Formats: sequence, structure tokens, C-alpha cells
Amino acid sequence: MSRLRPTLVFAAVFALALYLAACRGDAVPLAVDEAAVIVCTDECAERGQCGVLLDDRRAVLANEGRPAVVDHNRFFLDETPVNVREVSDRQLIAARDRVPLTVESTPFPHLFYRVEGEGKNAWVSEWCIARP
Repeated sequence: MSRLRPTLVFAAVFALALYLAACRGDAVPLAVDEAAVIVCTDECAERGQCGVLLDDRRAVLANEGRPAVVDHNRFFLDETPVNVREVSDRQLIAARDRVPLTVESTPFPHLFYRVEGEGKNAWVSEWCIARP
């Protein structure tokens, strides 16, 4: 066997590891008492968690009582600085008209953060929060 073959295998494995690490993105969750910022990202908007108010300000939807992706009762203005007060790891599943798509979809883990800012204390989705 040529000396080149083990080198190529090592290079391929190393390249794959780098690729997978890059695909993970910023996978480190926010921590309790960490400073963060509420953001109406494309991902947040695509999932119905933020939008535009009548006065053209962007806002992120939240729920005061529990982690939720529906039935919001609070909002934070886009780019609001907040502090994380609690983290909750939940399982979500896709739904259509509020009916879970249990046959077509697989549940996936999702983090929610109870944050404090703008004089409010409410839960927001990980899709809508970032490090400053």
C-alpha cells in the first residue's frame, strides 16, 4: 500500500470533521444570567415568531407564562437587550392548523429562554435570540 493512501484518508476525515463543525454554527446555548439580544432573524420570521408592528417596528413574539410557539401574549422590540433568566429544552413537532404532523414529521429538540428586558419577563424561542 502506498504511503499516499493513509495521508489521503486522514486528510478526507479531517476535512469532513471541519465541515461538520462549521455546519453546527453557534451551537453553544445561552446560559442563565447571560446577556443576550432579541432579534427578528429570517429563521425567526419564517417560523412565525416575529413580524412588523403597525408603526413599522419589528417585534419578536413571546409568552409570559410558558415556552410557546403559539398563543403569544407579549412581545419584545427587535434588538432589545435582555438577560436570560431560565432555559427550557423542549421537543417540538411540525403542525398544520395546530394539528401535530405526527406521521409526516419527527420531533426535534428546541430551546426556549425566559428573558428579562423592557420591563418584561417572558419566554422566547431560540430562533429569536442571539449573543450581543
